[in-house]
Amino acid sequence: MRTFVTFGSVLAVVLAVAVIPAASAQRQAEPPAACAGLVDQLATTLKAAVEPLAAKPPTPDKAVVPLGDSLRVLVGLTAAKCLPTPPMSAPAEVRSPDVEPRGPELCLSRSMATFAGLFSVLSKIVPGAVAPDAGKLRGEVQNWLKTVNDTVSTCGLPAPPGGMPTLPNPPA
Repeated sequence: MRTFVTFGSVLAVVLAVAVIPAASAQRQAEPPAACAGLVDQLATTLKAAVEPLAAKPPTPDKAVVPLGDSLRVLVGLTAAKCLPTPPMSAPAEVRSPDVEPRGPELCLSRSMATFAGLFSVLSKIVPGAVAPDAGKLRGEVQNWLKTVNDTVSTCGLPAPPGGMPTLPNPPA
């Protein structure tokens, strides 16, 4: 009986040392299950937007609706907590400008860059906008698609089958 008490005490101490710190350690939360489906929807809408922009000659007016759908999916990703919600007040502490953001802060930054890039592209192709220079628009779309891809990986979202779309090289 004395051996059991000693063994039980040692086992309790070992479990306490191993389990309590592991349980209290901050872990990066897994994205909700809905995120995979929303990322797949985002990839589908982006592919639909890229097709008219990659055509020769490009037809940006045909990309407006798919880009609007992409915006709807991005808002859905935020509502489902797949992407962070933008802050609505000033930060509690001011961060030094030489400190590079990591983890959730970097995800928020990438997420906001994704929205900003989408609005920038849309502002150039919506009806009534001045016809964009095809080369400049293509470069901006390529940069934005890279930002979207960076956001998916930085925020820990599952990549869609086949990956996120890219803008193919211009046809000859």
